[in-house]
Amino acid sequence: MTEDSAKARRQLEAQVERWIAEAKKLVEAGNETSALELYQKAADELPGAPWLQHRTAELSRKLKQADAAVLYYRRAATAFQIAEFPKRAVAPLRTAWTVAVENLPATSKALVELSLELMQLQRRLGLAADAVVTLERTNAALRSRGFSDIAPQAFPHLDRDAPSPRLAPSDAGKPPSSRPTGSAPASSAAPRSAGASTDASPSAREPVMAPKFGRG
Repeated sequence: MTEDSAKARRQLEAQVERWIAEAKKLVEAGNETSALELYQKAADELPGAPWLQHRTAELSRKLKQADAAVLYYRRAATAFQIAEFPKRAVAPLRTAWTVAVENLPATSKALVELSLELMQLQRRLGLAADAVVTLERTNAALRSRGFSDIAPQAFPHLDRDAPSPRLAPSDAGKPPSSRPTGSAPASSAAPRSAGASTDASPSAREPVMAPKFGRG
């Protein structure tokens, strides 16, 4: 990194810190909509800061901005994985999944993308049973709104030997995990699309910056 680029990075991080500080004041004053605008601006400048992405996602969800919530939860998950904390990426993806389910049918495309992304992560972490549950619950949610199932062929590495639970309709919106947890995700993806959105991923040229931005 050159001296000029290092200086530019420091200036950017200082600006982001100012935006975050102002956003916190706006939240305390009850002006959450304006605060979200600042959080989004900060998060867009530092896509590699997972806690900043997560805080932006949480406020977006609170303000019922489903598309934004899904985007920033996914960015948080991506940033955690780039920072080599893959286990921490599970929670924001599951929460994004929940948001997507809650906002069907508008979020059907994101739901499919999120489900495949979450299943891939679960498989990498050795959570094959959780990946099966994710597929089952996603398909149950899609069927409940008149969409087609995700074909098993869309996820060729799914462990077909893992138990595949039969889900009651009431299970369709539950978090995709074989174990009980606190929060669950949602997304917005087209039922027949298996491609993951690139909007949720930090640029390949963007360094993993300030991982603690937005925390606390």
